[in-house]
Amino acid sequence: MYKKIFLLFFYLATSIIVFSQNISGTITNEKGNKLPSVNISIENTNIGTTSNYDGQYKINIPNNKSVVIIFSFIGYQFEKIRIPLLEKGENYILNIKLKRNSKILNDIIITDKEIRKNNITRIKPKHVNLLPGNAIGIEAILKTLPGVSSANELSSQYSVRGGNFDENLVYVNGIEIYRPFLLHSGQQEGLSFVNTNMVGNILFSAGGFSAKYGDKMSSVLDIKYKKPNKNRSNIELSLLGGSANIEGINKSKKFSYLLGFRYKTSKYLLNSMDTRADYNPRFYDIQNLISYKINSNWEISFLGNISSNKYEMIPQNRETEFGTINEALKINMFFEGKEIDSYETFFGAINTNYKPTKNLKLEFSSSIFNTYEQESFDIIGEYWLYQLDNSLGSNSFGEIAFDRGVGKHIKHARNNLHANVANFSHRGNYKNKIQDRINWGFKVQKENIKDKINEWVLIDSAFYNYPHPNDNIGNNADTNQQIILNETLKKSLDINSYRNTGYIELSKDIDNLTINAGYRASYWTFNEEFLFSPRSTIAYAPNWEKDIVFRFATGVYYQAPFYKELIDQKGIIKRNIKSQKSTHYLVASDYLFYKWDRPFKWSSEIYYKQLNNLIPYKIDNVRIQYLPNERSEGYATGIDIKINGEFVKGAESWISLSIMKTEENIIGDKKLNENGEELSVGFIPRPTDQRVNFSMFFQDYIPGNPNYKMNLNLIYGSGLPFGPPNSEKYQDILRIPAYRRVDIGFSILIKEENKFKKIRWLNKFDDIWISAEVFNLLNINNTVSYLWVKDISSREYAVPNYLTSRRINTKIIFSF
Repeated sequence: MYKKIFLLFFYLATSIIVFSQNISGTITNEKGNKLPSVNISIENTNIGTTSNYDGQYKINIPNNKSVVIIFSFIGYQFEKIRIPLLEKGENYILNIKLKRNSKILNDIIITDKEIRKNNITRIKPKHVNLLPGNAIGIEAILKTLPGVSSANELSSQYSVRGGNFDENLVYVNGIEIYRPFLLHSGQQEGLSFVNTNMVGNILFSAGGFSAKYGDKMSSVLDIKYKKPNKNRSNIELSLLGGSANIEGINKSKKFSYLLGFRYKTSKYLLNSMDTRADYNPRFYDIQNLISYKINSNWEISFLGNISSNKYEMIPQNRETEFGTINEALKINMFFEGKEIDSYETFFGAINTNYKPTKNLKLEFSSSIFNTYEQESFDIIGEYWLYQLDNSLGSNSFGEIAFDRGVGKHIKHARNNLHANVANFSHRGNYKNKIQDRINWGFKVQKENIKDKINEWVLIDSAFYNYPHPNDNIGNNADTNQQIILNETLKKSLDINSYRNTGYIELSKDIDNLTINAGYRASYWTFNEEFLFSPRSTIAYAPNWEKDIVFRFATGVYYQAPFYKELIDQKGIIKRNIKSQKSTHYLVASDYLFYKWDRPFKWSSEIYYKQLNNLIPYKIDNVRIQYLPNERSEGYATGIDIKINGEFVKGAESWISLSIMKTEENIIGDKKLNENGEELSVGFIPRPTDQRVNFSMFFQDYIPGNPNYKMNLNLIYGSGLPFGPPNSEKYQDILRIPAYRRVDIGFSILIKEENKFKKIRWLNKFDDIWISAEVFNLLNINNTVSYLWVKDISSREYAVPNYLTSRRINTKIIFSF
């Protein structure tokens, strides 16, 4: 006992002698902000400490010895400073200013170790504002990702790996978001639900996603709104509309809020289209997120949205040249009538998060979605179809040679829809001591849809369809002649149903292997169908010098009918419609590397989707017309490649390439051969069969001044199949020309430190962001759909409906 006490005192005395002087000081960054939790250590020893909340530190050093002090902090460069021999008992003051580390990987690479183990891509919200183009919102960024395609810059809808617009899930704070149902064209679309300025986190998966996400066959977009950490505001103005957002948090850090107002008008863009008209589109919404922290473990929030989208159009005339060199045509059209569309939606969701323990999180939410939609139009168009002179060297080359026919078309609609979707859901998450993770949840949802639609289209060549007496001599004329309509759709329905879903999934790490497995179950009272969907993902990160992660994913993805799939072309409800099914098989890899001392990421995915019990459909602009009387089997297969990184130091860019093929075989579909014999049609391309899709987003700036930037967005998509109206599905063998578009933007960021000398009131803003953009830089005529007309011999011609031409836009954003 005496020996132990003696040794203890000897050790303490020795320690005092050896560590008889100390180093102390304050650690800040380049802006003078104090840095807490900085690691301070003595090189080649186990002696160390950390800075406190005020950035202050103190560390003892050995006596009579020169040492090297190391300062390290995430996001900052290491600092190594040699301390000279100090006098006995001397206290040395050393204040340090740490510099930002420009070689650190972007957050898409550093913080996404868990994301890389799943088939999820993280998108930076700041890139949404940087992307040039007239498409506003998160969806514009999605269209530059591999596997995602869209051939319409006026629409926020997109296709993923051969799926249609209805096959994509969208979540905001865990709540599924719905779109208006009656949209016919991209011109009618207003604002998408997501307010970009309120977004804090964006995750996207093009397939093979886990069981916690819902029942759609193609993709999932998972968005979380940000949590404010200080009071700030911004105002955005452009030729396409404007927005205003405020956010803040109280002094106790318990109450926070986000409030956003947006206004959009596409009149400036629509005036660049072939059809001259008085356009009056008005789209606006108000959205808020209020959160209150009851205590450190319990938080409650409310998300609300009111949206009003109104589209008015009085067409005047149209002049379009089309055809080929061998058959060059021109159509002149004159219109009468008017179109008025209104889509109003109301959304509210209450959510509460509770953490009874450190490893257990429980979440409960309830939401209501209401939409009131009206479409009314009566438009008469009279057309003159001309043959153009195509003789090279002719004095009248390109001018009208002769008439091919005259005619009239009439479009009529009186559509009214009211939909209400209310649900209650629970989600849970548990993580044990060995980092196994369990997710579970369920949702009970009630749906009510009341719909009355009355549409018809008349196309008349030389007024042949108009009633007139038969040519006869001495006989009475037929008084019962009728006008024959080309397309009719009349329906009235009232659907009330309950949709119940649940899921459970487990994630486990075994050395370098991560396994995620789970299943979903659902039941819909309308068709009394019970579904079971197993899904799994395996990720492997080998201990290689190169940072590579390999993934394999498979799963069953059912898509139960919701609304459009139930109605046939005659307006009859098909109650026995069963869910469409897609089985995903996916092999992927992520490779992180440095080039030119800058971070890069190479991603590639090979996939195959087996499609069963499909409902065939046709696409006209953004309107999907399902054929529920038919069934088909099909597949989609392809490869997606993306490389992103700092091609220019400090500015992230990326290039995406997708090669895809999707086909279907309509069950029982027959066609006649030259001998009049019936043959099976076999596999035919699906309406979304876009074989090649290429996109590039590139950033650059003036050397030495990154606040002066250039952003370039390039998209190419090969042509989609289409066919004549009211034709058999297998006759859709024509192809729309490839979609090609280049948008470019130039921006200046004026930061707080660059004060204005002459315009003093501008000094009240922290940042001012000014940009000029050129939409459709190459002024390419992209085709979105076709108007079908007839000549005097009843031959049909497809007149292309072109999208927007070149336009210049300016934008300014004030932040304060």
